[in-house]
Amino acid sequence: MTEIPIYIPVQDWDSVADLPRGWEPPPAWRYAKRLVLTNDTDCDRHAEPLEVDVDFHCHQITDLGREVRVAKVVGEAAPVEEVPSQAHLIAEEDEVLRCRLYFLADVAARGTTTYVVLYGNPTAPDPAYETDLSVSGEGYALEIENEHYRAVLSDLSGNWKSHFPKGWAAKLDSGGGHGVEGTIHWGPDWSDEQVGRYRITSWDGPPMFDYDVMRGPVCVRVRRRGHPILSLGPRVGRPHKVMATVVYTFWAGQPYVIMESKLEVLQDVRFRDCRNDEFVIGEDLPDRAWMGPDGEIGFGGVGWSREDPRWMTYFNRETGEGFGSVHLESENTSSNPETEGAGFSRTGVWVRNPVSHGNMQAGDYVYEKNAYVIHRFVEDSEHKGFADLVAHQHRLLQPVTQLEASPAPKPVTCEHVMDALRRTNEFELYLAGSPYGQRQLSFVDIGVVRKVTVDDGDISIDLVMPYAGRETWFGWFSDCIKEQLAARLTGVGTIDVRQVHEPEWTPEQMNDRARRAIGAADE
Repeated sequence: MTEIPIYIPVQDWDSVADLPRGWEPPPAWRYAKRLVLTNDTDCDRHAEPLEVDVDFHCHQITDLGREVRVAKVVGEAAPVEEVPSQAHLIAEEDEVLRCRLYFLADVAARGTTTYVVLYGNPTAPDPAYETDLSVSGEGYALEIENEHYRAVLSDLSGNWKSHFPKGWAAKLDSGGGHGVEGTIHWGPDWSDEQVGRYRITSWDGPPMFDYDVMRGPVCVRVRRRGHPILSLGPRVGRPHKVMATVVYTFWAGQPYVIMESKLEVLQDVRFRDCRNDEFVIGEDLPDRAWMGPDGEIGFGGVGWSREDPRWMTYFNRETGEGFGSVHLESENTSSNPETEGAGFSRTGVWVRNPVSHGNMQAGDYVYEKNAYVIHRFVEDSEHKGFADLVAHQHRLLQPVTQLEASPAPKPVTCEHVMDALRRTNEFELYLAGSPYGQRQLSFVDIGVVRKVTVDDGDISIDLVMPYAGRETWFGWFSDCIKEQLAARLTGVGTIDVRQVHEPEWTPEQMNDRARRAIGAADE
């Protein structure tokens, strides 16, 4: 699962008893993590879909799905309000539970909102939330419904088969097409110079692909992964050279569906072309419009060469009904990273072409993330009638972000000292392209902390340097440690950070998190 920007590390936690009394947190929960969200736009955010990566100490929680709750702080002297949420385990490593938390957030324009993640209640009942999101079906062959639409996934390929916006005259259905079953979503696919096109719409169920499904009251996510195949099936051609992953995400209360796709090249191959963001929605929405690469809005069926439109939509001028693709992210790591083009090919069809006649090397990939939005068109109004679609575009491209929220200082114990040490970071190790941020590797992660001793408020720490050349930075390491201990602990006396040389450091002393991030020298 891809890491996301909003993250609460394992060491950032409070005892519920230390939260402001006016919040009146439920007494059965022992621990809390604070999350402060900020909205830097002029648009209020209500029920904004939010994903948060959260790490928990294993000894502080017994059942992730049952114990975790999210509550909104509505005022310093007002009780917190529980909001619907769902938590799903990503992995367990280094006695830490890594999880993904989903909930809907409210943040006023140019404002901030604080939420608390409550946990540590072994007797907590299973959470029971009522939202507008429901799902039926088995495996990947699902129908997902909220107040805005009903979406149907194919029984065979798992592709998005049809879409029924509520209260509309139009329905979105391809009426047929390539592959084993007609679907409105066709991509991603690729073709080679010699044989033909390899499609995921030709899948007719496992074992042609693996899948996993996440269900909950806030979010439903369906992920499929397999080799696109020729029309003759998986036993001919070169399907083993390319792997496709497609993820659909459906949220409570939102009129859009998020789709991510990735074509990963496993062996060197030459693409005649590859296609993604390919939709075939039928002819109930006869009119076409788009926002070009420079932000201009236009009408009619056009194409782009070496450019990517910001959104494309089909709509009906008479009914005001519209269905659009908002381009959120894309990445192409091939030797020719510029997009080949995009456009409307005929009524009810649009497509993007990231690569054309390109040599793809093992390790290359083509990635996209788009939002598919049902929206209103209003003739002679703002943004040439597409104010609704543009508003969704702005919200999706400018999400709420996280502000730092330090926990309350804790008394001096070995456990609390170790948590303070987890807030240090080895600044020469650039994770996610930056030496800073909450995900950086700490001195605990890289295994240089040899011994911690606590005597009343006095703290002694033995530190080993990774190799002789790094010893010149021992003073900086020591200062970082003292800074974090002073900031995160109360009643601190003397702090003695000593350099030791035995036992010497080896890469095996890194924890699982560090090894996952860095890798070994021979990898």
